[in-house]
Amino acid sequence: MEFRILKKVLICLCGMALFSVLLPEIAVWANEREYPVSYKKNPDSEESYMVLEEAAEDYTVLPGDSLWKISRSLWGEGRLYRKLVDANRELFINPSLIYPGMKLKTARTCYIERTEAKYGGVQMGEFSMDMPYGWTVGYMDAGKAWANFVMRGDGVVACLIRDKEKNTSKTVNDWEKCIQKITNYADKNYGAQVSDFCFEHYKMRNQGDGTGEICLYSFLWHISPDYPSLVCRVCVGMKLTDHIQAEFVGFAFDYDIQGCVRYITSSFEEHFDTGNFEHFTVNDSNMSISPMEKWEMTGMFNPFPFIDEYFNSKLEKVSDMDENEGNKGK
Repeated sequence: MEFRILKKVLICLCGMALFSVLLPEIAVWANEREYPVSYKKNPDSEESYMVLEEAAEDYTVLPGDSLWKISRSLWGEGRLYRKLVDANRELFINPSLIYPGMKLKTARTCYIERTEAKYGGVQMGEFSMDMPYGWTVGYMDAGKAWANFVMRGDGVVACLIRDKEKNTSKTVNDWEKCIQKITNYADKNYGAQVSDFCFEHYKMRNQGDGTGEICLYSFLWHISPDYPSLVCRVCVGMKLTDHIQAEFVGFAFDYDIQGCVRYITSSFEEHFDTGNFEHFTVNDSNMSISPMEKWEMTGMFNPFPFIDEYFNSKLEKVSDMDENEGNKGK
């Protein structure tokens, strides 16, 4: 019974082409990262890079600290202490001489190979972004949930492109507070459905007009307590440019959706025409997601009601189909 429902749900959500990949055992995290983040460039790669700076708070040196100990505490590996040295050269006369109270910069430079740029991606007058090779663009809806510009392939990524709201930058300025608010909201409203949060925050550079701030978070979404195997990973990304906020909501069952959303979000670029300043807007770009329910994160899209409505409606549709088939067989 559960296998039959799972089969119908997965075909309904993802299409027959992905069904054989997802079953008999549904995985929620791809073993191989499609779009990995590295902390150094690949000398053998011919691809261009997107360069991100981790948005991290300064570290205050404590009594008994060493760079090796600090590096192990921050990143899990003491050998990465050279990153601290590189980021704080102006502070050090001798890197082995650090003292309590010294504030060290801890942000690292990250690199993502721009493997999809050569395929053109999505090109609009006011903006552009890369799209995974072989993916298609379409529409998605279920119940009251819909998105009118969706990238679809090994996963699904819904796009929301709009003029930057005045409070968005202020909201994400304290990312640690954002993390707490998002987790509290999810726990209060969707506690049985959300687990395994992961948060990321970057400042971007060296991308021409696309410089900006990037916020991402991902989590596991447990679609129904009746079918515990039916779990997918959801990733939400947002990039702020001078005049635009680009937001993406992706989900997948056995694919690196976190890496994919991070890649698409990072690749987003604003193309601002200084000669058309008074009329600049992207609110007419026809890239919207609904429902748009308010929450404490002012200016940021709330993905939880959208995901909840979409999957519940799909599950109800499949359950109705199964019931009708059962009645016909009587």
